[in-house]
Order: sequence, then C-alpha cells, then structure tokens
Amino acid sequence: MKKFISILTLMICGIFLLVQTKGFAQAKSPKVFIILGQLTGVSNGTPISLIDIDLLTIVETVAVNDGKFTFKGEVKRPTSFWIKCMDEYAILQVENTVIKFRASIKDMKLNYLAEGGNEQALQTQLNDAVRPFEKVYVPAYDSLVNKLYIDSAHQKKLTEQFNQYNAKYMRAYINFGKLHMNSYLGLDIVYRNRKVIPLDSILLLYNELSPMLKNTDIANSLKIYTEEYIVKKGNKFLDFNVLDIEGKAFQLSALKEKYIYLTFGSFGCAPCRLENQYIAKNYARLSKILHIVNFSMDTNILEWRKAAKADGIIWYNVSDMAGMAGKIKTLYDVQAMPTSFLIDKNGMIVERFDGYDESNFSRIAKLITSN
Repeated sequence: MKKFISILTLMICGIFLLVQTKGFAQAKSPKVFIILGQLTGVSNGTPISLIDIDLLTIVETVAVNDGKFTFKGEVKRPTSFWIKCMDEYAILQVENTVIKFRASIKDMKLNYLAEGGNEQALQTQLNDAVRPFEKVYVPAYDSLVNKLYIDSAHQKKLTEQFNQYNAKYMRAYINFGKLHMNSYLGLDIVYRNRKVIPLDSILLLYNELSPMLKNTDIANSLKIYTEEYIVKKGNKFLDFNVLDIEGKAFQLSALKEKYIYLTFGSFGCAPCRLENQYIAKNYARLSKILHIVNFSMDTNILEWRKAAKADGIIWYNVSDMAGMAGKIKTLYDVQAMPTSFLIDKNGMIVERFDGYDESNFSRIAKLITSN
C-alpha cells in the first residue's frame, strides 16, 4: 500500500485483510496431494505404485521402508487411483490434500483405511457398503481361478457363492453411485455402469447434477449416451475423423474393399497389448482380409508411441486424444478394454468382442468366409 495512506487507514485495512486472508487460508486447498502410507507385511525396499485407473498409467513407484511410503503429485480434479503392491491393491479417491493410508499387504483391498478429502470419505462409505459382499465373492473367485476346490460339489458351491455375492455387490455399488451422483465418485460409477441403468433414469440423474459436475467430460459423455445414436451389432458403423499417431488425418469410411477390425484400447491395458502383439505376429495373414484399426484412448502421446513401437504396430493407429470419456468411445459403447468390432464391406457391424482372446480371430475368419 502507498506510504501516504494514513496509519489509521492501514490499521483498518490490516484488520480487514487479516480476517479475509484467515478465512481464505482455511478454505483454500493445497495445490498438491500428499499420500502418507503405512503398509505392514512387506520387507524394506518393496516397490509400491500409484496408478491412474482411467489412464491405466503408473504415476509413481516408490519403495516401502520401515512400513512407510509417500506419494506426492497434483490432480486437476478428484481422481481414482490404485495403490498397488505385489499382487494386492486398494482404491483411493485422490484430491489435492493430505491423504493418510493404512493397510496390511494381505487382502489389501478388503482391509485398508484411508482419510483424505470429501471424495475419499465417500469411497470409505462405499467400502463399508460393499465389503460384506466382497469378503465372500473375492475368496470364492480366487479359489475358482486357482482351482483350490476339493471336488465338483465344492466347485459348484464356490461358483454359486461368487455369482450370488458378486450380484449383491454390484447392486450396492450401482445404487451407491446413483444416490451420490453429485460427486465425482458417484458420477463415475453411473458412467461405468450405464448399460445396466435405464436411459430415463440416467437422464434424470444427469439433470440433477451440479453445474460444476455438468461441465465435466464424463457428464457430457453420459448426456451423449442418452441422446445420440449408439453403435450396436447389426447396425451400421459410426464414421469418424481423427488423427493417426503421426498426426495425419484418418477417416474410417475411407477404408474400402475389405472388412474392418476396429479395436479400442490403451497402452496401459495388458490384454490390449497382448492383442497388439498377436496381430503383429499374424499381420501378413490378417491384412489380406482385414483393415485393422487401433483406436487408442491414450492422452499421453509419448507413451502411446512407445507402446506402439514395442508392440510392432504397423497398421492404422488413431485417436481423438479425448481419453476415457471421449465422444467416439461413448458412442461405440466401450466400457471394458479392449472392445472390438468387425465391420463388413457394407459398413455393417457383424460382431462385437468384449475383451481379448486369440479365438476372436478364428471367429473373424469364419464370419468373413461364411459371408
């Protein structure tokens, strides 16, 4: 302030500013997040990673020492992360604040405790709601996958337990999202499970969103899902104009004379990478009957290029760089990765594949031959 302002004026302004800045300091959030973690049951030097769930990217990996670790970073909005150590993981809702995390390595997902921002408080409520079901279906699933059953009767019982309690888990999970739609966590749950929620219910939930949440990419994608043409097997494909990995223009409808295999994936998706590697090994054979188009949902161009080189991708490799809530991904109703479509020469979608299996390509060969 200028020197000629009176001492009295300075004192009044000083008191006013003190009151204002004190209130502001209390309301203002830190510009970074700090995760202060405690993990028991692991030896010193054990690596632990923080992974962005949407982008499927490892943000940071540190070592656990004396049962402690720390992650630091910044998020533009509340974001879902995995904390992953060995084969165990936990889900955190990360905001730019101090987050305290505590767990044992055994069954980390089922026993961790975390304190942080408002979104993490909701995640804790969600954990409390679904853990009774998780504690039954997760061990049942592990026993089935690892064949830890005594006989066929035991196997049948485990299968029934898994199906029954997984269904209860999903109902509780989706209902929680609908009840807490005016949060990033609730909105994300509804978007991820949009297929099993009636369209009129989704539209009602969307209309109740706060203006701030309505301005998010994920809310916009949810609205698009309720109002626009969604690609389905038996219908005509949806054309799009995007850029390829080298920045050149690409239009899907420009591909002629062959069937098209359009697959949506990401460099952080392990099954997607396996599919890329299978195609690379068999490209000479597959390219005779197919135009192959990899639609990447990555937003990190450097990682995308690195993965493409490692996987040997020499076919069409394109993206709208809009990430997991992009319009094209939404209109093709992609939820799991990879999700792929076989498009015939007339532009009709003759098959959809959710997930990757080598047998997909045997089915493709039969479909093309029969047609």
